[in-house]
Amino acid sequence: MFLNKLKRLNGSHITTIFKGNFISKFVLVIGGLLLAKYYGSSEYGIFSIYLSIMSIFTVVLSLAQEHMIMLEANEQDVNNNFSAAGIVSAAVMLLAFLLVFIPFDIPKNILFLGICTGFIYLFTNNAKFLLAKKKLFKLVSVLTIVDSVVSFVFQVIFVFIKIENGLVIGSLIGYIAAFFAALYCSRKYFVIPDVKRYIANAKKRPELFKYSYPSTLINALGNNIMPILISLYFADSLLGEYSLAVKIMSVPLLLISSSIATVYYPKAAEINNKGKSKNELFAYTKKMSLMNFYIIFALYVIINVIGIPILQLFFNKNWEHLGLFIFLMSFGYLTRSLINPISDILTILKRNNVALVFNIYLFLANIAAIFIGKEMGISYLVGIFSGFLFIGYGFLYFYIMFILKKNESD
Repeated sequence: MFLNKLKRLNGSHITTIFKGNFISKFVLVIGGLLLAKYYGSSEYGIFSIYLSIMSIFTVVLSLAQEHMIMLEANEQDVNNNFSAAGIVSAAVMLLAFLLVFIPFDIPKNILFLGICTGFIYLFTNNAKFLLAKKKLFKLVSVLTIVDSVVSFVFQVIFVFIKIENGLVIGSLIGYIAAFFAALYCSRKYFVIPDVKRYIANAKKRPELFKYSYPSTLINALGNNIMPILISLYFADSLLGEYSLAVKIMSVPLLLISSSIATVYYPKAAEINNKGKSKNELFAYTKKMSLMNFYIIFALYVIINVIGIPILQLFFNKNWEHLGLFIFLMSFGYLTRSLINPISDILTILKRNNVALVFNIYLFLANIAAIFIGKEMGISYLVGIFSGFLFIGYGFLYFYIMFILKKNESD
């Protein structure tokens, strides 16, 4: 039965996206483990701060532009929104650079590079949405592969020539390469932005700016602020172990869930926009989320039973907490796998207020975990945080399915 489901996916474009994601994430996982070993847990901790800043500012600069690209049906509006998004995000980036002059316990060069990379990654991501909207899924896969392969190559080179912050600089080069590839792939869709048309489209979807953007921003903080908080209370080496554990647990979500989500969002929006059977949207959402859950569950069992002993042999004593952190984070990330591929359903259903409430919960979970963990130890911090994720994502999934089921019966 499971194999038959996988065969049917071949016609849904998921396998096309999956191939690109698989190559990209395979390089990140295998290469990342090797690089972590040679760079050491302390430098990996600094790298994780850079990635957290980049991820947060990717959302700060976005202003919900990706939804304006995906939700429009008119091709001219899609191209106009995409072109305007780059200009809007660049303007916000210039304002964000002012944060460098505010005293933080974060190296200013890491903060600056994180903000700059956030814009670069955002543009590439918007290009992926645009290409997915136009059903050019092979190009989406190409963009996914470019940054990981180029990043890995330069990070390996920097190991041998001993460049300071080689992980950060190598990653930046990879993102820049993907940025130029995105420019090339989307070149024929650029237009001189029609400001009036752009504003009119924005006014049609006030919920994006009232709920979706604040919700996504708080979600970005909730998912990425933990490494920054850990760096304030614990050694960089412990931060490195935590960050590598999260990266290992995130890979199945990035590999499987993002492949499904890239196809799920436009398909679910199409079902909803065309006024098709409400039963169809419920069934499609349930199928995609549970398929993702079963695959992730199997992968997490393999990681915990086989992967952890292998990692303990591969790494030295400087990574002694890695196996425990992976086991603890498995619980929270398991229920997260139910939500990741279908998270955009809240935008489609115009329930962004629900996402906002949940993301506030997620942010507060970070704060609660860090306050408890700094007194009891980092293992308690990781366990408590994973517990909050398990409860929160589980509750959100059953709420979403309840709403869809209720709509089905109306």
